Amino acid sequence: MSRVRAALVLLAVSVAVADAEPVGGDRAVRQALAAASVVVETTGCTGVVAESRQLIATAKHCIQGPTLQVRLSTGEEHKAWVVATSDASDQAVLFLEEPARVEPLPVVRRRQVPGTVLYFEGNPKKPRFQSARLDRLGRCPSLPDLPNALFTSIAGVPGDSGAPLVDGAGRIVGLVHGGARCHIATPSDALARLIDWVLERDTASDGVVSPQHA
Repeated sequence: MSRVRAALVLLAVSVAVADAEPVGGDRAVRQALAAASVVVETTGCTGVVAESRQLIATAKHCIQGPTLQVRLSTGEEHKAWVVATSDASDQAVLFLEEPARVEPLPVVRRRQVPGTVLYFEGNPKKPRFQSARLDRLGRCPSLPDLPNALFTSIAGVPGDSGAPLVDGAGRIVGLVHGGARCHIATPSDALARLIDWVLERDTASDGVVSPQHA
């Protein structure tokens, strides 16, 4: 795993982090979302190329073992290492040895406002592009340590776990979690802290994130 960590350090100090311009309009959002979404073939879940061409975000409950196979929108399959996870937010960050040939989506770093219109596609094997509303922020019994889960009107199905929710500029605002008692997504501010830890950015931790080496 030292090889992965060394690559991550190089990633952080060079041109790793995407500085993509936000997209606009339903068609552009749909295209960006479709291009960046991935299938976590190992578990049948979904993920998204986020912030960097070598980082994939997904739901932690989709993780099995230290490595997984992922399929990109280009049709390419790659091995990915689990490099950070958070139990509290049910989020994980994976590292691709080879950069993906797709534009990563930026991650929103502020809390969302109820009433915001969001966009969702779900698992790329059966994409269902839809717009939805952020109803409220709150706590769900399946994630008791997460105070600001996103409750939305999105209609998810099995396999959508880890799929990104984006705003009108194509920026990630959450990842689908699901849950037996409430259908929610996990917030992007928690994901941003995980990514910052992976890239060794100098940001403060509030104790929510508990990264782990794969």
